[in-house]
Amino acid sequence: MATLFPEDAPDAFEPDRPARRARLFARVARLFRHEVVGLERVPLDGPALLVFNHGPFPIDAALFAHAVHASQGRWIRFLADRLLFEQPRLAARARRWGVVEGSHYQARRRFQANELVGVFPGGAREAWKPHREARTVRWTGRTGFARLAFKAGVPIVPVACPAADDLYIVLNDGYATAERFFGKSRLPLPLFVGLGPLPLPVRLVHYVGSPIHPTPLPRESGEQAVERLHRVAEDAMRSLLARK
Repeated sequence: MATLFPEDAPDAFEPDRPARRARLFARVARLFRHEVVGLERVPLDGPALLVFNHGPFPIDAALFAHAVHASQGRWIRFLADRLLFEQPRLAARARRWGVVEGSHYQARRRFQANELVGVFPGGAREAWKPHREARTVRWTGRTGFARLAFKAGVPIVPVACPAADDLYIVLNDGYATAERFFGKSRLPLPLFVGLGPLPLPVRLVHYVGSPIHPTPLPRESGEQAVERLHRVAEDAMRSLLARK
């Protein structure tokens, strides 16, 4: 019998899947000469919200998740765009890898299980920005992650991979181009250069920032607290992206 509310369906994550693919992850990590600086700042236990910059090809996030798993035995539960979950085959594969639909409800379910949750506040609009804007963030108006951290009472851990923007050389603003041709669009129309369809084999280094705890200030409203936490996290991400 199908569940009445799909969002309450049992978790489809297969916890042994990352371990079974460890050798593959290790080979890909060597290809991109992957390194993590500040891995010790990822909490060893308890829930946390890991906040990432979004490059055009998310192999960097997969490599970071593998590094955390290899070090701590923990797997990051990434929040993904709902558009992905409208594709049944892609959705089924993503769920087996622990990816969940990008909503506060799903995130809080993972926090209640003391898991790490990963989110990309800039979304695909940040991923497909033109390369002249490399190492910048597009988080204007994207306060949802800060609101989530306050509601759930979990720390934000900023994680930046500056070279993620170099995996492809994006020549245009993917969403601006799509909207110019089709009006409001859910899909980008990027022009990019790689090794054909494959990403460029650039060196990927992740920098992990210090945890940011969502503590309201005296006489501060909820909205003011959210806006302040958003600014603090955004500033931390910009500082990490400026590193070489």
